[in-house]
Amino acid sequence: MRTVRVHCRMEIAPTSAGDEHWLSEQFKADVERELSGLSGREKIEVVLRLSSSSQPADTRRRLETKRLERILCLIYVEIERHKALLDQLLIDAEVLIDGFSQRDRADSAFFSPSSSTLETENGLFNTLALGGTFDHLHSGHKILLTMAAWLTTHRLIVGITDDELLKNKKHASQLEPIEVRQEAVRGFVERVGPSDLRTETPRLQDVYGPTATDPTIDGLLVSQETLPGAKAIDAIRSQNGLKSLRTYVIDLISNQLTLVPLDQQNLKISSTQIRAWLDSH
Repeated sequence: MRTVRVHCRMEIAPTSAGDEHWLSEQFKADVERELSGLSGREKIEVVLRLSSSSQPADTRRRLETKRLERILCLIYVEIERHKALLDQLLIDAEVLIDGFSQRDRADSAFFSPSSSTLETENGLFNTLALGGTFDHLHSGHKILLTMAAWLTTHRLIVGITDDELLKNKKHASQLEPIEVRQEAVRGFVERVGPSDLRTETPRLQDVYGPTATDPTIDGLLVSQETLPGAKAIDAIRSQNGLKSLRTYVIDLISNQLTLVPLDQQNLKISSTQIRAWLDSH
């Protein structure tokens, strides 16, 4: 299967020009050129090179996290825009972060040696949990998982909804089996996350999964659309005598594309859309 690679350099901290980050015209042209030669399940990799400021480490890290979220969203949406124009929704896309992906966290320039023992102060999590169907792993999932890997110092728990709970989904005949979805999540995190991150993909047979009973989980990553579920999880943890979880809310590709330019907010990126596309081709 063919893979092409393009490079992108971005400033991750605020600049004198302000808070906005926009992709360069050269990068957009590179993406358009490389995608035009792909089809099926061929792949485009973006190597993201981040430059940072000389601000204090704790302040910089808080700023970097939200800006990384925005940068990832801009890159993935740009790729999805061209995939839609080409009518090639199955082309695979991944953003690898230079100096972070496939490196031990301790060796990464983005994290100080103390970050593994000061998770709360640094906005990081020792053990972070999130959940979803992760069917036909798409750009929204990939932003979510990349940010989860960025925020987690030791153990990442990605709950995957069991097949039985999905049988009434639209275009259910195109649903991937849970084993395929689990492997896709593990493989993606291994490629884009740090090499020393432990990743687990338990089956979810209810909305809580291990978050209801695992005392070592200290954080929950949710999207704007799944934020109400965090309150339900805290409620059942309280009933079980466990502490509530810190939450990180990510504004990823969803029905509210607040992180991308207005002219690209009509993109629809979802597992349902991909299954519908498969049914129609």
